[in-house]
Amino acid sequence: MVTSIIALTVILIAIPYCIGLLPASFIEPERRIPTIVYVMGFIFSIAIFELITVPVIIVKGDGFPLVVGLYLGVECFFAAAGLIVYNFKAHRLKAQGAPVKKEKREYTKDEMILWIFVAALVLFQMIMYVCMASFDGDDAYYVVEALLSNETDTLYRIKPYTGLTTGMDLRHALASEPIWIAFIARVTGIHSTVVAHSVIGLFLIPLVYFVYYNCGLLLFGREKKSLPIFLIFVNVLYIFGNVSIYTSATFLVTRTWQGKSMLANLVIMSVIWLLLAIYGVDREEEDRPELGYWITLFMISIGAAFCSTSSVFLIAMLIGMYGLIMAIVKKDVQIALRLMITCVPLVAYGAMYLLI
Repeated sequence: MVTSIIALTVILIAIPYCIGLLPASFIEPERRIPTIVYVMGFIFSIAIFELITVPVIIVKGDGFPLVVGLYLGVECFFAAAGLIVYNFKAHRLKAQGAPVKKEKREYTKDEMILWIFVAALVLFQMIMYVCMASFDGDDAYYVVEALLSNETDTLYRIKPYTGLTTGMDLRHALASEPIWIAFIARVTGIHSTVVAHSVIGLFLIPLVYFVYYNCGLLLFGREKKSLPIFLIFVNVLYIFGNVSIYTSATFLVTRTWQGKSMLANLVIMSVIWLLLAIYGVDREEEDRPELGYWITLFMISIGAAFCSTSSVFLIAMLIGMYGLIMAIVKKDVQIALRLMITCVPLVAYGAMYLLI
């Protein structure tokens, strides 16, 4: 049990955070806060997994051990690169006389109460995820596929419903999220079903609220009570959002481990956050370094199909429409062209799906 907890901490917290230091090194220093670094690292991490897994799925039906080895190696490489680049940037800023440490912000009593309430609401959802585990009909495919990959080393070559061998499942070949669940199970030694229903949500639910927190920083700023109030409002929407089986709140609470839930709650909101950070309300100073946001947006285009094949057109439409509107508003066609470049991986996925 202790070994499994340590392994989970390393592969789901420590390594993604270190990877996030790489793109975070190319944004303004005052924005390099833990929530932004971790979200960037997680996005980078799933993009790496998608790049490694999809070719192996297509070429080698029994290549799960190859996926595990390659992914661990590549992740460790990028984690080391993140630490090196981040420290290099920090030393250079220090040499230039720029302040490296941020001043600690003092919170008023009212703000402390609001933030404690936010933490309590998020913790409540995490506890309910574990204690009131929900079982969905789609588990017969997604969870069983993760179990089969871990137990048989195959990649979409066995039908979860019957246990019979089959050819490559083209419909799900691009969506590698069940294989990621199997990877976590293999590395930690925890059963795949337990990972899906009792473990992964403990990381994904706070991660979703980290993304909302990052959006709130852009919309409200850190100096206002509006930010915790905004997060309380979002929490309430999720807790009482089970008004239909199709809402994003229902997916987060009852299908946390499924790729569709990650797409609706994590990927789409991350794209909105990145678009706001690049061309939104916080871009008053045109000379601010923003390369890290562009890198992350490009990586999320790579990793979007990790969750669901439908992300290929959903994310492309979201980025494309935002780029078109901003190009009209700012009267600069280069905005649309730059954002189109970040959609190249999505176009490649669509072409691959049609051709194969």
